[in-house]
Amino acid sequence: MRDFKLIPAKLLGAIGLVLVSALAARAEVNVLTQHNNLDRTGVNPEETILAPSNVNVKHFGMLFKHIVDDQVYGQPLIVTGVKTGGGTHDVVYITTVSNSVYAFDANDGESPAFWHVNFGTPASLSDGKFGCTDMTGNMGIVGTPVIDPARKALYVVALTKTSSGFIQRLHALDLATGADLPSSSVVIQAPEFNPLQQNQRPALALANGNVYVGYSSHCDRDPYHGFLFAYDAATLQQTAVFNTSPTGTEASIWQSGQAPAIDSNGNIYVVTGNGSWDGKQNFSESFLKFTPQLKLLDWFTPSDHFELDKHDNDLDSAGATLIPGTDLLVGGSKLGMIYVLHRDHFGHLEAATNDPDQSFQATSSHLHCMVYWKSAKNGEMLYLWGQHDRLRVYRLKREHLNEKPFAIRPDRNQGHPGAMLSLSSDGGKQGILWASIMASGDAWHQSRPGILHAYAADDINHELWNSLQDAARDDCNDYAKMTPPTIANGKVYLASFGTKNSGAGQLCVYGLLPDGPPPAAVQDVHASASRDEVSLSWAAGQDARTWRVKAATGESAAFDTIASGLTTPSFVDPNVRKGATYRYLISAINSNGESGSGAAITVVVPKAGVSAVTH
Repeated sequence: MRDFKLIPAKLLGAIGLVLVSALAARAEVNVLTQHNNLDRTGVNPEETILAPSNVNVKHFGMLFKHIVDDQVYGQPLIVTGVKTGGGTHDVVYITTVSNSVYAFDANDGESPAFWHVNFGTPASLSDGKFGCTDMTGNMGIVGTPVIDPARKALYVVALTKTSSGFIQRLHALDLATGADLPSSSVVIQAPEFNPLQQNQRPALALANGNVYVGYSSHCDRDPYHGFLFAYDAATLQQTAVFNTSPTGTEASIWQSGQAPAIDSNGNIYVVTGNGSWDGKQNFSESFLKFTPQLKLLDWFTPSDHFELDKHDNDLDSAGATLIPGTDLLVGGSKLGMIYVLHRDHFGHLEAATNDPDQSFQATSSHLHCMVYWKSAKNGEMLYLWGQHDRLRVYRLKREHLNEKPFAIRPDRNQGHPGAMLSLSSDGGKQGILWASIMASGDAWHQSRPGILHAYAADDINHELWNSLQDAARDDCNDYAKMTPPTIANGKVYLASFGTKNSGAGQLCVYGLLPDGPPPAAVQDVHASASRDEVSLSWAAGQDARTWRVKAATGESAAFDTIASGLTTPSFVDPNVRKGATYRYLISAINSNGESGSGAAITVVVPKAGVSAVTH
């Protein structure tokens, strides 16, 4: 029997990567950045498979899970049509606080990771003696990466412990292999930047040819500042840096992990937390607007900012969300306040007689996440589920939020940090609101059991499904703190802290369960062989979602799976020996299962030249 292994990285690099927009009558959606887009609305408006009619405990559930080496704080990202592992795959990328990055097949749980890279010993909570447990163990990679499909690159920041201290590096990784691209990596540094004290919590952002990297703190322990860096996406040369408190302290860009928002002109929006403020150089508790080169264009600070600072009531707990089709920006705070600003005029310091465009108490406590969706039925909606409060929906009309909730669910969540939300829809219809939240307790100082809810987005009082209705099948264990679920191409990807307080993690993948016949058997298999590889191709068929390839050496050996989750009908097997005989079986897979394999195709690898086999 052959020993089937992962394809070596040098071969994967030669295979390369291709992005596709559609395959055989199925739409392909990529999720390349935190909360789906530069507006940070949290919506996938191109979900044509999952709908309120089929997301229920009978038809929807966990398909598979992948175990990883530690806790996952970053949102899973999806790239379709990646040429890796000998064929074309949809790939989900996920990071851990142990400084690991994984690339898994997004459709098939049988495949091991296409690649897994680790950047060395991570810093841990104990290294900083921070005096609290905002994190419970390692803190290597925290912020969600960002992906550039044109450069075939994933950008990620890792915090590493070395013999001489601590260091943070920005990496650009090849999507197909995980290898550092040319010019990668670079050390993140600036005056007053302390790599141990600074927490790379906000997700990375990509725009204007730059990668933007923001920073908060651990446990508000000084010294730290709020930093926003810009790095050239091609060369990783630092192009700009902004310190939010250069002559003071703190004023972090935390945003509960949300990335900076970026408008169509390339302007960048962030919100800051506690710290120094003078309205000149130091901007705690403020909304900030930057040019692509990080020149401060405008700012807004509420009049009670000193009181907010005094009581640790960060303004930036929900980050900034841009409302598409308007010039509005919406943000939320630890006090549960909603702020609505016009992007072309922030107004600077709020005076008693000069309110912002709009501000009001939207929820009773901390607000860490919002989702905006334009419903064909109900209009423009803003969804939020604050800490110790109920799920609420507010309606936007004529660029004004109605301060009376459009809808409120009766059940109240039990603790910090409230729910992290995402929404899937087919345009303005078939909306589903997905809410990841603690099933019980408070996730501030420890890992807690989690639950994923699905609600009809046009009627949040209609719960469609949750992960504890059939816990034996669907439970994803502990809640991943402040990590929204990712929905793409008929599947939901949920990060988890696993089953321990630290040192455990997993990725759970949900989708439609079998409810009909599997696809038809694969037809018209063709093969050719050289001394180095065997190339296979076959007819796509009408009802296949992915394909699986099994192989055996000789005439009597058992078949082993060597590739699964293939999204195009071809595969290259480089693990062959000159003069050897191989048999291959191809099967098709959809949500109802796996087809029969049909007859095996036999291939003799030549000692020289090329041979073709068509039977």
